[in-house]
Amino acid sequence: MVAANDHANGKVFNLGGYAISLKDLADLLIEVNGGGEYMVREFPPDRKRIDIGDYYADYSLIRATLGWEPKVPLRDALRRTVDYYKEHLGKYV
Repeated sequence: MVAANDHANGKVFNLGGYAISLKDLADLLIEVNGGGEYMVREFPPDRKRIDIGDYYADYSLIRATLGWEPKVPLRDALRRTVDYYKEHLGKYV
């Protein structure tokens, strides 16, 4: 849709519907995967200058430009993604 529409030329569309913390996203991904784990670590102080801080995506620009809105809730999108990679894992490793 974006590639085929001249109104999208030169625009950057960051797609997201609501804020979710990285921890909550990891928890949700583990849930839809049926297992997994992660470890929380502090951001290294010597790397602080490259830390982007908080980031919030928002689809209002693509909605205004092209009329697009997300139709798949995050949980379902993650489930579909996990299922895809489970089915096609051999192509990626």
